[in-house]
Amino acid sequence: MADKNVTDALVRGILLGGSVGIVGGLVLSIDLSRALFLGMLCGVLGAVTSYSRSKKK
Repeated sequence: MADKNVTDALVRGILLGGSVGIVGGLVLSIDLSRALFLGMLCGVLGAVTSYSRSKKK
């Protein structure tokens, strides 16, 4: 079973990345579905990186 901290980090990353992606899509006037997807993807990658770096300490 997944550690609760991992899922919390992933959910936070998805929500934050999606929000930033939508705002960026509105500002840059690109396709909102693409902006949302890319933002969520970057959020997940950032959350995984942040979680793995915090576990190494």
